[in-house]
Amino acid sequence: MSKNPVEIDIENKIKINPESMIIEKLYPIIYDNSIFLFYKDENELINCYEITDKSIVEKVMLNPDKMIEILEELDK
Repeated sequence: MSKNPVEIDIENKIKINPESMIIEKLYPIIYDNSIFLFYKDENELINCYEITDKSIVEKVMLNPDKMIEILEELDK
C-alpha cells in the first residue's frame, strides 16, 4: 500500500511529497479547522485550495472517511 503524498508530520505541519502524487488526482486533508485540497496538474505544478466554509468543514469532520464524496456532492 502506498503512503499518502500529503500528510501532517510530527511537527503538525502539512508535508507534501510531489514525486508520489498522481497527476489530476485530488488529495484532501483536514488541517487547522479547514480543508485543503492539493493536486498536481498536467504541467506537474502543485495546486492548493482551502475550504473554510464552516458548514462544509463540520460535515466533513463528522464523516472524514467520506470527505471526497461530500466534496463531490458540492460540485453538483
